[in-house]
Amino acid sequence: MKIFGQIIRLFTLCCIGDLISLMLPFPFPGSVIALVLLFLLLISGLIKTEQINTVSDFLLKNMSFVFLPSTVSIISYIDVFKSIIWQFLFICIITTVITFFATAYAVKFTIYLMNKFRKESKDA
Repeated sequence: MKIFGQIIRLFTLCCIGDLISLMLPFPFPGSVIALVLLFLLLISGLIKTEQINTVSDFLLKNMSFVFLPSTVSIISYIDVFKSIIWQFLFICIITTVITFFATAYAVKFTIYLMNKFRKESKDA
């Protein structure tokens, strides 16, 4: 029953994100809105990590299955990619490097903020 409740929480957030995206006057993915909502709920403490921990761990461990359909689609259009393979690989490499740097600096900034707030809470 615990896992079912966790799935319902995440599914509800996804539905709310989709509803919000439908009401926006511009196209925006509902899944991104749902992630932002989940982040805000976790930050505010309205949802505790223990309330979604089991399902989140399962989804993270099995994330590769989500990418299977897109991989199969790419393979089925391999003749199209043959003509642009070098451009495609170049873009993949560049975006991977940018993602690595963005992640590294985001983690560095997060650690800085965590240390700053810990220091302030000890001083208070």
